[in-house]
Amino acid sequence: MNVPTVTNNGLSFINLNKTTAEQISFLNKNFGFSMLHLEDYLYKTQIPKIEVDEDYSLVVMDVPYVQQSKSKNVASKNTIPNILANRVPFSPLSRSGRKKRINIGEVDFFIGKDYLVVLHDDRTPQIDELFEMCKITSKHREDLMGKGATYLFYRIADILIDVSFGYVEDITATIDYIDRELEERSGAALIEDISITRRNIVVFETMIKPLLPIFADLEKSKYKKLNGEMTDYWSNLLDHLQKIWERLEDNKELIAGIATSNESILSNRSNELVKFLTVVTSISFPFVIVNNLYSMNVRGLPYATAPWIVPLLFGVILVSGISIIAYFKYRDWL
Repeated sequence: MNVPTVTNNGLSFINLNKTTAEQISFLNKNFGFSMLHLEDYLYKTQIPKIEVDEDYSLVVMDVPYVQQSKSKNVASKNTIPNILANRVPFSPLSRSGRKKRINIGEVDFFIGKDYLVVLHDDRTPQIDELFEMCKITSKHREDLMGKGATYLFYRIADILIDVSFGYVEDITATIDYIDRELEERSGAALIEDISITRRNIVVFETMIKPLLPIFADLEKSKYKKLNGEMTDYWSNLLDHLQKIWERLEDNKELIAGIATSNESILSNRSNELVKFLTVVTSISFPFVIVNNLYSMNVRGLPYATAPWIVPLLFGVILVSGISIIAYFKYRDWL
């Protein structure tokens, strides 16, 4: 049975990426995890929550992600980035990738007295990177695992929330880009950018909203197994989540204002086009009438055989067109 584990001073850190049915059965038999909890993870039917069992605590978190190519997700064990030192994640939405859609991934933490079991998939490579760092160096093992399972959970949750900050920064940068482009162009491409950005904000808010009461309860020491000396740490995470929520609210208002401005610009351009076509149609109206009249094969048309009738008709058409333009100017329609 392949169960990736790192042990330090009696604490086991188990990292299961793309959990298999065999591993689920192993967790049920050896750790006593409820099959209801495990099956809920497999079928992704859970919402962010905390459940305290007799032997362990379950924390379910949602995290943002965008679909990346496999080459960007796979890191060599010998070149694991130090995500503890560099907390700024990749920029998934800006520039050429700004049209990517944010999705929600799930991470389940089973926190026991002497273990932390993490169930996730490749949507959260930060957990794999941290796990590899613990495998490679004793310094990281002591730093992350030296204060118990609950503290290890806090450190992982802190990294995942910091990654969320990166997504918020990318949304803000995308809105700035759209705002600048609004001055130069509008159309289907800009409408798509606005639509995707508004969707990303809504999806992000649905992820953050249920996390706020969870960490608020932890800050209020509602769960004795997860509190004690950890209370101040939960306050830190709650503060970060509240800042993310406030930034999302600000971004929602900004993109709504930009969308309204874009709609006004498109409406104005449509009105200008209709005005132009109306003017062209009105100016050409005398020509159409005269042309249709004298192009009919009917006897008795006035001066139809006179040699000077053609210049006269062009003069009538020209005067009529100028008169229509002058009238439009007088009514301030042009």
